[in-house]
Amino acid sequence: MMPLIQARAISKRYKIGQNFPTLRSALSSFRKPQPDKYHWAVKDVSFELHAGDAMGIIGPNGAGKTTILKILSHVVRPTHGDLKINGRFSALIELGAGFHQDLTGRENIFLNGAILGMSRAEIKARFDQIVDFAGIGEYLDTPVKRYSSGMYARLGFAVAAHVDPQVLLVDEVLAVGDYAFQMKCYARMDQLRARGTALIFVSHNFEAVRRVCNRGLVMYRGEPIYQGSASEAVVAYSTAIRQSARAQHSALPTEDGLSQQVMTFDAEIQNVKLLDAAGQTISAIQSGAPAIIAIEACFHKNVSQPVFSLNIRTPDGRLVYDTTTRWLDVPTPDFTAHERCRVDFAIQMPLLDGEYQIDVDIADAGFSHYYDRLESALGFWVKGDTRAKGLVDLNAQATITRLAPEGK
Repeated sequence: MMPLIQARAISKRYKIGQNFPTLRSALSSFRKPQPDKYHWAVKDVSFELHAGDAMGIIGPNGAGKTTILKILSHVVRPTHGDLKINGRFSALIELGAGFHQDLTGRENIFLNGAILGMSRAEIKARFDQIVDFAGIGEYLDTPVKRYSSGMYARLGFAVAAHVDPQVLLVDEVLAVGDYAFQMKCYARMDQLRARGTALIFVSHNFEAVRRVCNRGLVMYRGEPIYQGSASEAVVAYSTAIRQSARAQHSALPTEDGLSQQVMTFDAEIQNVKLLDAAGQTISAIQSGAPAIIAIEACFHKNVSQPVFSLNIRTPDGRLVYDTTTRWLDVPTPDFTAHERCRVDFAIQMPLLDGEYQIDVDIADAGFSHYYDRLESALGFWVKGDTRAKGLVDLNAQATITRLAPEGK
């Protein structure tokens, strides 16, 4: 079957401009021209997507993610490489792109739909679905310049998702919507994939990438560093950021926020163990048995009240359990450089038979950045019984009561 997207060694180069603070320096540049300087925003990216595939593109700011989307949507042309998109595509890259501020929501549905390649008859046929999805019925005849950013996002995605594209490109714009709207968007993307749409999804939300995508591409400083399953891509990204932080061991990078996986390495996770009730290290445990997940850490700089976090996932990335010392109301002290500590999360293991993975991290007290983070820090097995299937043993108890026949 022919791929819907074929990208072969696509690269994009931009010329770096020069600043001339004085007229003299500008004139001297004409007499002594300097060689041009260039920046490779994207370099040698290749992939193929078939019907029903969904690929998440992840990486820090400046990694080249949005540049790839712009190349795919023909907003910019690649400097090198070959790109083929076989079928109608729809793109939601910039919030409100294609909207005219002075036109109403109704008028912009027809305008944006036409820009995305829909005929007027197609737009009319899907108009009610678009309005219902966006949830802007009350404001349909209001100029969009009066819309909130959330209303913009809802309307933009609603139009793009009802083009019935063979290829759908979605940037981080979904972060603007509320939880209910995001769930509606994910459900719509699932529907489109089931119908054979190929999806490219750029996001800093790794839960969303795991939820939506079966494949992942990790970009770092313009170059692809990993391509594989979505869950493994998240691990590869975390590992790359951790290695960079370890090497630099410097001030906070330019990216910010936990979603960017920023790490300062002021604190370092040295070891993660799964222990049984006797304190012995184990790799398999009986369902329902008590266990301790022990995290050993050291501090390279003074750190005030760090927050320790624990996640348990399935191998394909589904979140099973997530908690932190902050959520558990466990106060953490201040630590000085060269100190070490151990944090024990004591849990019952209600999980059912299967393989699981543990993620751990240390974040600053304000949750603005990580000190360190380990995706898939430890894998373990749970040995269940035949009483139930699924992820969690809810310890159900069943009773049977005879009822009187109807009518008596």
